[in-house]
Amino acid sequence: MDEQSLKPVIENLEDLFSKFNKKFYNNELQKPIISVSPDTTRGAYGWCTTWRAWSNREKVTDLAKIMSEGIGAIRDEGFYEINMCTEHLSRPLANIASTLLHEMVHLYNLQIEVQDTCRRGTYHNKKFKEAAERHGLTIQRDEVYGWAITSLNDEAQKYIETLEHQQFQLFRRDLRKTKMASRQSTRKYVCPICGCIIRATRKVDVICAKCCTQFVEV
Repeated sequence: MDEQSLKPVIENLEDLFSKFNKKFYNNELQKPIISVSPDTTRGAYGWCTTWRAWSNREKVTDLAKIMSEGIGAIRDEGFYEINMCTEHLSRPLANIASTLLHEMVHLYNLQIEVQDTCRRGTYHNKKFKEAAERHGLTIQRDEVYGWAITSLNDEAQKYIETLEHQQFQLFRRDLRKTKMASRQSTRKYVCPICGCIIRATRKVDVICAKCCTQFVEV
């Protein structure tokens, strides 16, 4: 049996981040910890933490420094995290690139201390839109999430096409969608006389015992 590992997935995402950082940010972004995990929000393609979620152990345990300088002494140490949701790694590379660039915009605004979201981080304001359009993205407005719908602009699209990266081969199945598709695949049958309704998961030939009439699929 072939062994599988997330290591090449992470490495590919880190490589894409490095290339995008150089192309669109002149290497100004601090490299975050890039992770992959299931979508717990039921809809997000990825996210960027608003705090430096990762730190070296020696930084966390430097109690003497905290006692002398306060919690602010370690607040600016460590690394932000960009997570890519595993269910969505099956999308075309251009879509994954768009998501990664989206999260890199959040990282950029965090570094320059610009608040680009509100409503607990769900609504993307015009500050996000302005930064995104300067860094490879085209933005559309969503009624609920604001300026959050991102796609590659022409420059970014052409740049992606020059890369050697291929579509990700490893991704996590979304069983919620599988179950939904299963429910939607049921067939509905109605008796044309009495209106009685039955459902089946496959094509069937059924007679209504009351009307002695065959059910019709609708």
